Amino acid sequence: MFLNVEEAKQKSIELINQKSYSFYYSGFSGYSTIYPDTTENLSYLEQIDVKNKEVLTVTGSFDQCLNLACLGAKKIHNIDTNVLSVFYAGLKYAALQAFSYEDYISFFLEENRLDYQMYLRLRQYLGVPFREYWDFVYQAVSYSNQTLAKSHLFYSFGSKENLILSNPYLKSEENYNQTKENMKNIKITFEEGSVLDIGKGEEKYDLMLFSNVESYVVRDAFHSMSEEEYMDFLQNKASRQLKPNGRIQCAYKYTYKYPRLTTLPKNAIKRLFASKYTLDKIDYMEGKCRKVVVMSAPLKGGGSMNPDFMDCAYLYEQEKGRRR
Repeated sequence: MFLNVEEAKQKSIELINQKSYSFYYSGFSGYSTIYPDTTENLSYLEQIDVKNKEVLTVTGSFDQCLNLACLGAKKIHNIDTNVLSVFYAGLKYAALQAFSYEDYISFFLEENRLDYQMYLRLRQYLGVPFREYWDFVYQAVSYSNQTLAKSHLFYSFGSKENLILSNPYLKSEENYNQTKENMKNIKITFEEGSVLDIGKGEEKYDLMLFSNVESYVVRDAFHSMSEEEYMDFLQNKASRQLKPNGRIQCAYKYTYKYPRLTTLPKNAIKRLFASKYTLDKIDYMEGKCRKVVVMSAPLKGGGSMNPDFMDCAYLYEQEKGRRR
């Protein structure tokens, strides 16, 4: 993947100098605000067999890739429309090489996150374009990690406790060191592009992770697909790049179980996957999505992980086949 460092620096300065977020989502772009941490509880991956698997995943915060590495994936292809996510992935990869478990936690999850003196310790592990980019970014904020962390280059950071529980590779020092070792033997690649373009390539995967893309393309106010179109995309397009018995993590529902609500609103995602759709005279999707439920935190109030609250990852399972 070609990285235009000069363009990335220009776009990053615009984000750093931006005074406020837009109230309206109008789609991701090539240079968008970076998600520094996963917003999902990626421990659901522990319930899926990823060992020795070839996986396509959204780059995002790069936590998806690191957790897959921790759990023994063989090959990981990262795709994202946001080029800045690749520069952030480079920073996390370098930190993994340079730091102990405690230092990694300190650099990314604690109050003094992105500390410049710690950055200098990992800098030698960055490839040339990544080093040039991050040197520029730190200079732009006068080497203040507080200014950098609070700028619009990043969305807000999650809490240390929740992120450790949400990431298998951070749950213990042993897991962290195993991830570091596994990364030496994994083929990791990057691509600038949209998940919605999947199905046009020749590469085949055992598993695809779409994060919560479904919520943007189907349920967001500016949605670009109907429910039927998204289902058609899963079964008749994206699945072309699945190996036999492959799976697609095609949606993620926050607070799937939310006991404090006495009346649940109409659940669009439940309707989406509980329905049977007929397109081009093919009936599909009924009974073909597996749910993986994991502990979460309340969406509001910044609460801690609580077993009374559960998230749900939905997996389209191709091995059940089409019914004609």
